[in-house]
Amino acid sequence: MCSGALETANQCICDACVSELPWLEKQCQQCAVPLATDALCPDCQSKPPAFRRCISAFTYQAPIDNIILRFKKDPYAAEIKQLTALLAERILRSYQPTGKELEQKTALPELVIPMPLHWRKIAHRGFNQSQIIGNLLSNYFLYEYKTPLKVHSDICQRTSNSQAQHTLDKKQRARSVRDAFSVGAGSGFSLKGKTVAILDDVVTTGATANALASTVINAGADQVDIWSLARTGWNNCSH
Repeated sequence: MCSGALETANQCICDACVSELPWLEKQCQQCAVPLATDALCPDCQSKPPAFRRCISAFTYQAPIDNIILRFKKDPYAAEIKQLTALLAERILRSYQPTGKELEQKTALPELVIPMPLHWRKIAHRGFNQSQIIGNLLSNYFLYEYKTPLKVHSDICQRTSNSQAQHTLDKKQRARSVRDAFSVGAGSGFSLKGKTVAILDDVVTTGATANALASTVINAGADQVDIWSLARTGWNNCSH
């Protein structure tokens, strides 16, 4: 980004530029929407989502937004591997018990489900970007932390091909993803009693993540967390 020297061979972004990325510092304790303080946002207070919490590394602004937009068109976008590694570090820190959290459940989820795309979108785009992030995340956890991370992309399916989400406001998004997902009976995998992480590239209003979390919980999962590279502040607008 600064055209300076990289410190190590596996970097695309130098350490100085990494420190200048739009890290998500203050956010809602549940949905991770950016806030001035670490508290519950009004939406989560009035109508809590189905998921337990959302963990995101960055706010969706430059240069993260440009990288992710490029990644949606190019599965080989070079920066994604490094951003996924930074997300992995944020995830691990989030599950480390501290102080009052010592008695809470802090184990990593038992499996990760990349956000499914409808088959028509897969046919058009040629890949699922969330699945690519999941594979990178699994490899990073295994080789850097010796921690296996089970990523299952065949458990859930998106059954409706709704209008592009970026063209809809908050209420329209919630309606468009209602009953949009199913759990495949043919996957041979039971979600009963499992803790699950749903992985996506960006969480905007949280409507899609919440819809899939509800589907997974209805299929028997005990708890669902959301993981994403970035979180927008779109919930803070009046739409």
